[in-house]
Amino acid sequence: MMNVQKLNCVLIAPREGQHTLLREAIFGSCAFELSEWIKEYPDEAALLRMLRLSAPDLLIVDFMEMPRALRIVALVQEHAPNTEILALCEENISVLSTLLRAGVRDYVTTSSDRSDIEATLKVQAEKLSLRPTAPPSGGDIVSFLPAKPGSGASTIAANAAFAASRLASKRTLLADFDRNAGVLSFLFKLRTERTLRDALINVDEMDVEMWSKLRSQVGDLDVLPADLDGASLMDSTRATKLIHFFRRAYDLTCLDLSGHLDSTTVDALLESKRVYIVCTQELACQHLLLRKLERLRRAGLDKQMRLIVNRFLPRHVMTAERISKLVGVPVEMTILNDYETANCSMENGALIKMDSTLGKSYKKLAEIMVDSRIDMPRNKPRFLEFFSQPFLRSTTESA
Repeated sequence: MMNVQKLNCVLIAPREGQHTLLREAIFGSCAFELSEWIKEYPDEAALLRMLRLSAPDLLIVDFMEMPRALRIVALVQEHAPNTEILALCEENISVLSTLLRAGVRDYVTTSSDRSDIEATLKVQAEKLSLRPTAPPSGGDIVSFLPAKPGSGASTIAANAAFAASRLASKRTLLADFDRNAGVLSFLFKLRTERTLRDALINVDEMDVEMWSKLRSQVGDLDVLPADLDGASLMDSTRATKLIHFFRRAYDLTCLDLSGHLDSTTVDALLESKRVYIVCTQELACQHLLLRKLERLRRAGLDKQMRLIVNRFLPRHVMTAERISKLVGVPVEMTILNDYETANCSMENGALIKMDSTLGKSYKKLAEIMVDSRIDMPRNKPRFLEFFSQPFLRSTTESA
């Protein structure tokens, strides 16, 4: 039998026992599933968080307390206009007139029988089926992966995400998807037993309460560490569902990925607004970078890709411009080689201080990540163009 995706329904109803038939009708519906029952009127912050995390298609609101219910309706209409609202109320002229003025057209009562409720739910499902497809909404996904193991992608992801979380009103998550060599727990000194594995296992039942138990917090940054269980492969479907949850819950999600381009990694990259490939100026790294970028291009990621050149030496023959010309991808930024600061950070398991040279680079990257601009990549040059006059002149003159 084909598995049909049901519409998501959330019930806000403080009264116990007054909506038993309503809940039974939802549970028995082929169109809806009740994803959450909120048993008290939420404040604005809690409501907006629920709208992001649960993304209800249908919101049923108990109008027992009229002013608070109307406030919820107004907020939903402002922040989630594609959500249908169904009122649970008394059937009298005063209440129904108030609902009409508030823009609520459909209702059930506490005395409605099962058949009336089922008929109303059917009408709601039909209205939702005619709803125009909304463009993807939610926060941005930014991915980091190394061109070569040891390029420093995890360190950059950790420090840039932490810097982004300190920017005004930007809810930021850092998720470690490197299950072979995740270092975020070490950098942030986390001692949690909750990891990516738990999130993947419970992704189908994920809600606000469950997520609050899984995430770790470092200042204003939420962190989901890896479980380092490389023996168990990550299910691509579950990983994609989890990323969709991240998009609803956060303004910015940074994914720290391994360099392995398996199906799960590629699916995560396809969900990303930006893909940062971290490389160095080493010739071996450039060789692996070319091979990796070719695979990413075949996956259709040309537009999202940027380079970050780490441990950058200004006098090195492989300048940022030459690297960009070689691989046909723009360099978003270079991060200077400060071995002493970086090594001290790694040895102590600590983030880079924001007032240091490296720290200022990470802050700049954070500002770029939360910016809405998208740079178009340069046209891909021919591979042999890189090995023509500028590079050869440089090596000849130095001889």
